[in-house]
Parts: sequence; structure tokens; C-alpha cells
Amino acid sequence: MIEEKAYAKINLTLGVLYKRVDGYHAIDSIMQTVSLYDSITIEKSRKVEVNVSGMNLPVENTMYLAATEYKKRTGCGCNIRCIKRIPQEAGLGGGSADAAAVLRGLQKLHRMLDDRRLYSLALKIGADVPFLINGGTARCEGVGDILTPFEARPLFYLLVKPPEGVSTKLLYSRLKLPRPRVNTLRAMTALFKGDLAALSSNMLNVLEEQAVELVPRIGQIKQELLRRGAIIAQMSGSGSAVFGIFESEEAAKAAAENWNEEDFVTVCHTV
Repeated sequence: MIEEKAYAKINLTLGVLYKRVDGYHAIDSIMQTVSLYDSITIEKSRKVEVNVSGMNLPVENTMYLAATEYKKRTGCGCNIRCIKRIPQEAGLGGGSADAAAVLRGLQKLHRMLDDRRLYSLALKIGADVPFLINGGTARCEGVGDILTPFEARPLFYLLVKPPEGVSTKLLYSRLKLPRPRVNTLRAMTALFKGDLAALSSNMLNVLEEQAVELVPRIGQIKQELLRRGAIIAQMSGSGSAVFGIFESEEAAKAAAENWNEEDFVTVCHTV
């Protein structure tokens, strides 16, 4: 039996460059895994079975799809149990994190795929899955499959998600190009040096403006995080979760008090 933590991700920057001929959008993003996670247990089995608690997921969820694809390539099935904590339609990569954790666990059980075949399988499940297999901090280009890992200063975050989610498909369908360019290299340098002032000047999520039109509460949460002492506040991915970066865990915990009871609120850190 293998136990895995499926860590959520945030997008410290997110630029959308153009729409590709295959219909996907080319991105340039800095992704970071954080300590919010789903718990996944994987056991050997002849079939593929998935049991989920904490949230309602479709039968053919990302874990089922990842395990089924792995079985097609290797003949190895599994029984998966998952405790969900990462909210859905949040821009935190919960489904992708679960799929990545399943693939990590299956590799530990069987060691049947080389890295190239594993990452090819991961990309078939979702654009964020290749990054989330190893996590950490990385520049993600292409559709999210071209990864440049780098070292970054550990940071503390307060994540807040309103009750409303954002459909990634709907958001991208409404997106008007071109969008402002993101200076990813400057943001990477600021993260490496731990220069939060420089990071603040170079963080941008080009999907945020469009998402606020769909869910105005996103903008309200961002302003509230700044009012409560966040050095930087920004929406993650396609939303609707917003994160604030704080100088310390204590400051993030203090800012986490007395939010709207319908909001999802959690303090986390870099992993």
C-alpha cells in the first residue's frame, strides 16, 4: 500500500500568449505547490476502483482516468481511496494533483514507465499534471508541459475561495487576446532572492480581470487580503481562489480570522 499527499498549486504568475492550432492556449506561468493537500491511498488490484470522501466527484474523475491509462500501458490496476480537501473550481489544481499523486504511487508500486512515458500519460490527463508529479517551484510553458524547476524562498500564504467557482472552460472561451505580457524572468529572480517588493511588481494573472467579471467576490477578497496585511494578493489559475503572501505564518493566521463563513479559508506554506 502506498500513501500520497496530493498537494495543491498556486500560480504566482500566469500569462496567456496565444491560442494554439489544437485549441489549447500557450501559457507562461510560475507554479508553486503549497501545503494544502488531498490524502490518497493506493493498493494493488486487478481492476481500477476509486472511493472518494469529502466531496462529490464524477465516477470518471482524474484519478480514475490516470489509473485506467496506467493500466492500459502496464496491465497494473489499483484500488484508490481519496480524502478530498482541495476545493473544486478554485484554480488550485485539485483534480490534477490527485491524478499526479496516483501516478506517483503507481510508479512506486510497479516502476513500469520511464519518465518520458509517464509525463506523456500525465499530460493526457491534464495540463497541470506533469508539474504536479514532482511539484516544487517551476516555470511552466507550452500548455504547462515544458517545465523549468528553480529554487525559491519559502513563503506563507492565506488562501481564500468564495462559494462560487469558476469554470476554466468558460473563462478561456470568453478570453480576449492579446493579454498583457508577464515578465516571468524578473518574477523568478525575485522569488530566488526572496525580494517580495520586486515580486509584487512582477506578479500578474492575466485571467483575473475576466474572472472578476464572472465572480465579483474574487476582487473583494483580493482587496480584503491586502487590507489585512498581505504583501501581495492575486487570484490563482482560473480562480476562484485568491491567495495573499504574508511575511510570517503568524501574520497569515491572524489575517485568517473572521472571514465570511461561506468562504473556504486556509493558511499554508511552500512545499
